[in-house]
Amino acid sequence: MSFTEIKNEEQTTIKAEVVEEVKEENAPATIEDNAPALNNTGVVDIDKALSEWEAYQIFTKKLLNETDYVNIKGKAFKKKSAWRKYARAFNINTEIIDKTITKNDKGRVMEAEFVIRATLPDGRHCDGWGSCSRFEHNKNNPNHDIPATAMTRATNRAIADLIGAGEVSAEEIRG
Repeated sequence: MSFTEIKNEEQTTIKAEVVEEVKEENAPATIEDNAPALNNTGVVDIDKALSEWEAYQIFTKKLLNETDYVNIKGKAFKKKSAWRKYARAFNINTEIIDKTITKNDKGRVMEAEFVIRATLPDGRHCDGWGSCSRFEHNKNNPNHDIPATAMTRATNRAIADLIGAGEVSAEEIRG
């Protein structure tokens, strides 16, 4: 292993491991930077946008496996594990922005709503909203299951919106 000293954005010297880059023939497209697919006039560069989307599709095939999907009525939906893998891979931070948990007079949770913010290291963020109620099936432990499901739905949605996937997660479908 070899190391080199480089300066980060704050001009602090840090040590970084030198990794040899191996390029495959016909290597898939890569996302070169965090900038949107805009040219210098502010117009979308269609070729760059398509290349980035292709890179995302290839990345998804390599990152996820069959355990990250659930089949519902003949269609595959990404589960919580898939969205958490994306969060880890893209270094996405999530935080609770707002939550409302409604209980009945006996203290049992009846409904929960969460707003989760997903944020990239460059500061770009998206908020996701999710809810769950007692009237959805399979809520045997409502004081845990209802808030957890609402939070999962909001988190999945925030991550999906942030990375541009825009998909409905399995947790939203299963209710």
